[in-house]
Amino acid sequence: MNPYDDKAIADAFWDFESGLISILIGFLPSLTARKPIAARERVAKAFETYYKTPGAIDQASTLAKKRYEAEVNNNVPLEDIARFEVGGSVAIMVNTAPAAFWTLFFLYANAALLSDIRAEVEACIETETGANLVKTINISNLKKQCPLLLSSYQEALRHRSMGTSVREVMQDTMLDGRWLLKKGAMLQMPSRIIHQDSGLWGSDVADYNPRRFLPEERKNRPSNICFRAFGGGETLCPGRHFATNEVLAVVALFLVTFDMVPVGTSDGKWDLPTTANTNVASVVMTPDHDIQVRITPRQTAGSHDKIKWAVHLDGSEKAFAMVSEDAAAAAEE
Repeated sequence: MNPYDDKAIADAFWDFESGLISILIGFLPSLTARKPIAARERVAKAFETYYKTPGAIDQASTLAKKRYEAEVNNNVPLEDIARFEVGGSVAIMVNTAPAAFWTLFFLYANAALLSDIRAEVEACIETETGANLVKTINISNLKKQCPLLLSSYQEALRHRSMGTSVREVMQDTMLDGRWLLKKGAMLQMPSRIIHQDSGLWGSDVADYNPRRFLPEERKNRPSNICFRAFGGGETLCPGRHFATNEVLAVVALFLVTFDMVPVGTSDGKWDLPTTANTNVASVVMTPDHDIQVRITPRQTAGSHDKIKWAVHLDGSEKAFAMVSEDAAAAAEE
């Protein structure tokens, strides 16, 4: 009953997302943003129909149900709830989907790395036998016991993110004794520039180095403040831990369950796709074209029709220090 189970609605959402910048600019949107606006309305209408369907929301995730309940309890009209869901979909999917894509891409492109991370994840799997074989991946355990997986994920974000933080200068400020920022000016800080600065990250800055963020490599990388995949300061992404949990769950479950190889390449290598057409409103780059792959169940994973997989997230007193602000908060505890 999920509206996105309808491919036409899913495609409409991505049509809306790809034209989001033309809506944000707001210059003659009826002419310049006609397609994304129509797509947005189509998705909103689909959610409106979904919410009107008896019992539909009862089958939704806890997150979706709680959000819907909060809006209903605050007397938000159903039409607006549907529109909010379209905006919420941007936060939930637009950057987490490509983040999961790039993480999987880089892992499967390196057989030795894939083997090492599989070993990390498989060591965390809890198995219950009985009438049904249940294998559980606990995200909290992944964060504690899979440093290479976490480092690979962070490096994928460093290598493929392109978000820009924007600030208004509140008073005349001199930077480094050389640059005067005038009050009222708008300051843009592209993360791509910071993440590709060899003066900060070293001569291999253009390479994907999955071990760059390992704890023992701390002395070989710059201050945590230089990692800007989730922004920073007052506008630090509040959903960074939720997004990380999403990506880790998808990546961990996929890599222990499936083998994947590219097809259509002469040498069987994974070719890094171009990203020139990435929406300027995106934080993580998106590939310009699909990559054709062959996915097969891993023989070592056992008989798939007899295994039930579960993903859990236990409570934890300490959050994974994804950015400098998290590290600073952890140090104060």
